[in-house]
Amino acid sequence: MKNKMPPVTSVYFISLLKAYLRGTKTKQEVIQDLSGDINLQPGDLEDTGEDVTRLLLRTATAMHEDYYQEIVGALSQATDSTPTREGVIHQLEALLAGRSSQKDLLQWATWHNDPGEDNGVSYFEDLAVDYFCTQLLPNPAEPLTTDHYQQALKIFKNPLRNQLKDKVALVLLFEKEKQRFLFYVGDYIQGHTAPEQLDVYLLNKFGMDHYSFPYMTALSNIMYDPAKLPALLKVAAGGHE
Repeated sequence: MKNKMPPVTSVYFISLLKAYLRGTKTKQEVIQDLSGDINLQPGDLEDTGEDVTRLLLRTATAMHEDYYQEIVGALSQATDSTPTREGVIHQLEALLAGRSSQKDLLQWATWHNDPGEDNGVSYFEDLAVDYFCTQLLPNPAEPLTTDHYQQALKIFKNPLRNQLKDKVALVLLFEKEKQRFLFYVGDYIQGHTAPEQLDVYLLNKFGMDHYSFPYMTALSNIMYDPAKLPALLKVAAGGHE
């Protein structure tokens, strides 16, 4: 009986960690699961600001010394441990419902942003999720408010799921970015700048040129009619047409 395996194995920790990394479980939900499933001493899971990945690895290793290598080995080969759109939605819903904090949201979104980890290959499959996690949350154009988070949630829940348009909408969350859009795009539709000149703005703000920017056809339709630009901005800021 001494060699009887504990009811919680490394697979449990691997599944829980993947759920957190994808975003379908918040930090508090992970802690609640651990508290309910594992007979730990009081204070072992006290939230001291510790990163969830370290918390899980520490807890797993305390149960069995082999679990650390098993977990690290499984995650190093995993293809289902990246932040997802569903994860962003879950994290934002939890924040807006008061079940999570802005600090925990930022910690989740940026766990992979360690210096020197970029090998030139995009980590994300969704451009909008990439922008949200690597740029918007860690470096917002202005302090993020409840209205910003609510609008971001609306963008990510858009059933059309157009990654390019959703990224554009996330950039345009802020009033100053809307004004820049009106200025630079307004110059273009009035014929003051060529597409190649517009690219300077598009590449800097959206990471797109005029070939990939999803509203170029719409811009062509309102050339020399700047009065229609505010309506297009409203569409672009909403993330869909």
